[in-house]
Amino acid sequence: MRSAVLAWASGRVVLTVVAWEPEGERPWIAELSADDGRCLRMAPVGRTDPRGVLGTARVIAAGNVWVVGWLSVDGPCALEIDPATFEPAAEVQRSRELGSTGLRAMAGAELVAMAGETSVLCHVEAGRSVVELLEQGRRPIRVWEGEGTALAPTMARGPEGVWVAWHSNATSGRVDVAKWIDLRLVDSKGRVRRPRAAMLGRELDAHGEQQGFEYPTIVRHASGALTILGRGSHRFWAQQLDDRGFGARVPLGDGEWGCRGRRVAAVLLEDDWLLCARREKPGIVVERIAAPEGGAPRTVEVEKVRARRKRPPAPARRPRRDVDGRLLLFGDIHQHSAHSDGVGAADEAYFRARDQYRDDFAALTDHESFLGKRIGPGEQAFLEAVAESHHEPGRFSTLFAYEWTAKMFPGPGHKVIYLPRAGLPIVSRDGAETSTGVGLLREVRRLGGFAVPHHTGWTGADLESHNPQDQPVWEVCSVHGCYESCGNVLGHRGALAGQFAGEALEAGLVFGFVGASDSHGLLWHHGIARKRDPFRTGLTAVLALENERGAILDAMRARRCYATSGAKIRLDVRAGGAMPMGSELVTSGEVALTARASGTAPVARLVLVGHGGDLDSRETHGGEVVEAEWRVAADPKRGWSFFYVRVEQQDGERAWSSPIWVRLSR
Repeated sequence: MRSAVLAWASGRVVLTVVAWEPEGERPWIAELSADDGRCLRMAPVGRTDPRGVLGTARVIAAGNVWVVGWLSVDGPCALEIDPATFEPAAEVQRSRELGSTGLRAMAGAELVAMAGETSVLCHVEAGRSVVELLEQGRRPIRVWEGEGTALAPTMARGPEGVWVAWHSNATSGRVDVAKWIDLRLVDSKGRVRRPRAAMLGRELDAHGEQQGFEYPTIVRHASGALTILGRGSHRFWAQQLDDRGFGARVPLGDGEWGCRGRRVAAVLLEDDWLLCARREKPGIVVERIAAPEGGAPRTVEVEKVRARRKRPPAPARRPRRDVDGRLLLFGDIHQHSAHSDGVGAADEAYFRARDQYRDDFAALTDHESFLGKRIGPGEQAFLEAVAESHHEPGRFSTLFAYEWTAKMFPGPGHKVIYLPRAGLPIVSRDGAETSTGVGLLREVRRLGGFAVPHHTGWTGADLESHNPQDQPVWEVCSVHGCYESCGNVLGHRGALAGQFAGEALEAGLVFGFVGASDSHGLLWHHGIARKRDPFRTGLTAVLALENERGAILDAMRARRCYATSGAKIRLDVRAGGAMPMGSELVTSGEVALTARASGTAPVARLVLVGHGGDLDSRETHGGEVVEAEWRVAADPKRGWSFFYVRVEQQDGERAWSSPIWVRLSR
């Protein structure tokens, strides 16, 4: 279950959720006890929708019936419910077709909050954000403007005005990784005010699992004091604000690590306590929270937020074309958000890649089924709509992908699935035919996609299932470390013998290399990452005909790609002067293998790697543009050999070309 919403209806507390069932998704409705949150009764609403439910379901009291409304993939739906029996009374509205923009607007509480005729909008463009309050009969009020991303707005109304909250990665004058909640009061005269006290508990350089405070829900109590509910990186929290300032942030639940929902639902009870509902690992958890003891927060007026001249989008990075007329493009193709076990909104993955890092393409790859939570067809449709909305062929491309998360070694491990288009079914590890590596690859092939194993030395490489058509590339560097070889200088999580990329190549497997962050949004990633910024711990470079989704996937299929440790190192490796990285060539003798690298820092050496490990190292004396040439040949005993080049910079950054295979002609 997901997407919990609480409301008062006919003097009763009503909870609505979206449930994932074998046949699809549909809303459920429950009446809760205001005394302790116990479920008094519960029933499904409407028919199961195999295409999925996107938006959170809501209930409205309308005379002698309740109207439950929700958004399916096909459009908005509503049903009248008899409060006495929970039986459907009448269908109010049936679906209508919507484009991806409409789906995002209706399902995406990540960009807009609405209550009656009042709305809060977050605009993010060119690396800068604006939070705006819109009310009927009043000019828009610019509540906040600044660098970075501001998303997930919410609001609460009182006699003093409208409280507005959101989360942002801009804190203390710098754009960072973690998101923190900020809030303002727009008073009855339209003035923007902020709490006089500073929020407690903002640890901007935390190393542990508990980082950030995002996806706010704010509730105004009868005294004017506020309760702020939000999501941290590994649990939910409550923090109160009254005339004494901010209280300490208090954890909700047991703090067990795992996939959770995004936002806490809350309803104010008649005794001024809160009843809260949230999705934890076991399911929907309901809890009562006491009201603050103090009165309305003290506030100070902020300088009027004046609209700045609209900043034009940053000019697209101009990738160079190589001698074959292809573009060298960089992107992070494996990362997570709050839709699974990461942090932040889905939009943030693309805003961050395009505006902050100036990448050429990106993919958000949340787990389809992991630790008790499964992404159903509705949530997947929403994530695909978000990806499509950021897709700008020629400037910035987004890929459709998700992570298939099977059992660790000796199970098939984890693989990211890349698909050619939206709207295709999710290939689940929970399916009877797709719980194994062989079954997965068979189904992904049928859908026109391919799989990429990752952190193989930790969770396993599934060597038995591999084939180069359905697994053309392997991820060799990420936030978890480098999986080129066991014991390498960059380090790695896990040390499974025989499961590293170099060992798989020695065993005769054919695949290219990619890199990605696999970041979940934590500074230092549980103390495992070698960098503070987890989103720069791995990158993929592709040589593509165009900056376009299909061309990028084609380059990965052809192994015309390479991996880096997060730096945009330019690398070209060829055999015989013409055969690019990823190629297989047949020859009766030696062939010239050339490498040319352009570093982001002085290059220390170029290393030729093949059967047996490092074969030769060329010291480069610290130049940023370096070249090397080797004469290579197939091993006469095996009849073939693989070769690739590793670039090592003086600052520790690295790049790995996809291998070239040389085979003896017979």
